[in-house]
Amino acid sequence: MKKKNLMFLLICLSSLTVGLAILGMFFNKTENEKQNGLSNQYDVSSENEIAYVAYEKGKPQLFLHREEEPKHTVVAEYDEETMILDPTFSDDGSILAYITTNKDKETELISTIHFYSLEENTITDVFTDFSTVTEIEFKPDHSSLLYLRAGTFENYSPITGKRPHNFDVYEYNLDQKTHQQKTNLEQYSIYSLNVAKSGDRVFLGRDDDSDAETAEDIFEVKQRIFEIPLDSPEEMSIISDPEREVSIFSFTITPDGNDLIFQTISNPNDGGIFKYELFKYNLETKEEKQLTRFGDHTSDPVVSADGSTIYFMRDKKFAKGNPDYHLYKMSIDGDQMEELVLEPNME
Repeated sequence: MKKKNLMFLLICLSSLTVGLAILGMFFNKTENEKQNGLSNQYDVSSENEIAYVAYEKGKPQLFLHREEEPKHTVVAEYDEETMILDPTFSDDGSILAYITTNKDKETELISTIHFYSLEENTITDVFTDFSTVTEIEFKPDHSSLLYLRAGTFENYSPITGKRPHNFDVYEYNLDQKTHQQKTNLEQYSIYSLNVAKSGDRVFLGRDDDSDAETAEDIFEVKQRIFEIPLDSPEEMSIISDPEREVSIFSFTITPDGNDLIFQTISNPNDGGIFKYELFKYNLETKEEKQLTRFGDHTSDPVVSADGSTIYFMRDKKFAKGNPDYHLYKMSIDGDQMEELVLEPNME
């Protein structure tokens, strides 16, 4: 009798375990499927084509759109376990590069870089790396790709969750199909990779932590914009205002190399919810100008090839729940602002 009861208990426990596992998978899938709408991943080509990523029930979709045309072309779509990051046009607009990576970094790190040919309407896989690749940029001569790579996924401190870590800049030679590490920064975060028109240097955002020695110093570290010569990365230097008391986040550089367009907090001393706006900083005159005044969250600026227009994302539900991204454009001086309505045509 006792054996029968024990067997019955084991069967019940096994059934309960299987049921909980299935339920866990269901809820995990449901959480992924909650991701809907436009993301902040986009780019604008030299021909003013807009590539952007949107999600439908957790599934990422990459679209192409011309402002003067109503139709949106679906370039690629993937399952709900995948993210599409950093669509990036080549300078001549013939190739659209993008990254796919897995959402669940706890199980493994893996990223694949893809090329979409706008002329041939075909997708090719360029390379796969067992890491998190977050951003890619073409060299102006199209000889190689520069990319940001994080090799680990771990806790940065006891009070933060796991995040990609050990970021550095890498280069992939498209002809020789070889990879080369270009920096030895091992940063917790690097963002907004930009390549100089000369192709011999990059610009990026990161912590200005070179003088940080204690925990208090690290807490006071600001994020700034750095210039790094690719052949001599030890000559890295700060090009944003080194005395700026508020960190700089996503940014870009105008095609003439004269101005930085960047996101920062516009109300650091108000004591309420931070407001993230776009500013312009002239590298010669050192003058700074605020460009947007939405009072919520603007980010991810992209400047048109002719230098006349700034595109950017605005999160209309910032600090109110899931992001609600909208794409805008304005003149280089912050005037003539308008929203670009992106409503994908799935047919």
